[in-house]
Amino acid sequence: MPRSPRLLVVYKKSQLELYQQHDPAAGEHLRDKEPEIWARFQSAHSENARAIEKVRAATAKQRIEADFVWRADHNTADGYDLVVSVGGDGTLLDVSHCVFRRPLLGVSSSVLSVGHFCATDAAGFGDALARWQSGELTAVQLNRLQITVNGEAFGIPVLNEILYTAPVPAAVSRYVLTVDGRQEEHKSSGIWIATAAGSTAAIQSAGGVVMETSDDRIQYIVREPYRGGGDEYELVGGFLDGSMELLAKMRTAALYVDGHREQIWLSLGDRVVIDRHPHPLNLLGYGATHAQTA
Repeated sequence: MPRSPRLLVVYKKSQLELYQQHDPAAGEHLRDKEPEIWARFQSAHSENARAIEKVRAATAKQRIEADFVWRADHNTADGYDLVVSVGGDGTLLDVSHCVFRRPLLGVSSSVLSVGHFCATDAAGFGDALARWQSGELTAVQLNRLQITVNGEAFGIPVLNEILYTAPVPAAVSRYVLTVDGRQEEHKSSGIWIATAAGSTAAIQSAGGVVMETSDDRIQYIVREPYRGGGDEYELVGGFLDGSMELLAKMRTAALYVDGHREQIWLSLGDRVVIDRHPHPLNLLGYGATHAQTA
């Protein structure tokens, strides 16, 4: 008799719950000052709590062993057959950083959550789980990025994008960019570097192009290149089949990985290489394509 699969369910806490944990009086203050915002936070909190309980009930109904972990306490997917993210895209991005060979299933916990990567909501989770067990719910492989700093690989795979910039957004970013053997010295507000999966996020807002899911190229856009002093830049954006290199000419610099939660702090002369990660993410139920092709 085949053994029952083991699930790791990683969930988010609502903003209201986090605020109240940090400052017990925060909720009361917000309720008195901004009652409409308070009502929305309450609604999202209740919806998130119900979603977690629906996921818990579905695993119990199908007699599947599942461990439930808050996303801030999650650091490995070893020993599990399936990882389930309950929240929105931010939760799934956090969870994906510790998932290498296991499949990942995103469950949207609230209508207020952005669920681009989520295959189902909590009400449909039981059906999705059954389809996964029967082999009907398949995974799409999403390319991820590998960061190497001064020859040492950074342990977290990047699903969406990297922002290379000065730690203070208003400061000028100075660096040497090398792409396909071509090199330029830049002054700008930094660089967005994204995967196909991340091409619908920040880089699209910065003027990038939405890519096919299967496209394993790297897209980059230089943010607000400095045009004074007669500087003429050619490497301001495009697509790479190989790696790119950045040499810091700032006293301090930073790489922000998939949002603001993961950062790599850099110093003058640090050399960063960005390439494809050897382990793509196996994301269950993700759409095969997105609109425009680069």
